[in-house]
Amino acid sequence: MKTFIYFVFTCFISIGALFGAMHAHNPFPAFGIAFGIWGLFIWGYIRRSKKEADKRSREQLFENYMRSKLRNNNR
Repeated sequence: MKTFIYFVFTCFISIGALFGAMHAHNPFPAFGIAFGIWGLFIWGYIRRSKKEADKRSREQLFENYMRSKLRNNNR
């Protein structure tokens, strides 16, 4: 859900910057904003994905550890 909200904001900002570039004498700063915001969106998405994968990995390791402790205690 968070990614969708970031995506919508990114679309609005980049569309606004591209519309601004159409009527500007020097459109390159607006192009920089439009493409820069997409770069920030992709960077944030990758960072959140890595954090989520790391969290899943730690949870799986903990579950495996608890299963091994449970098996050892039953013997």
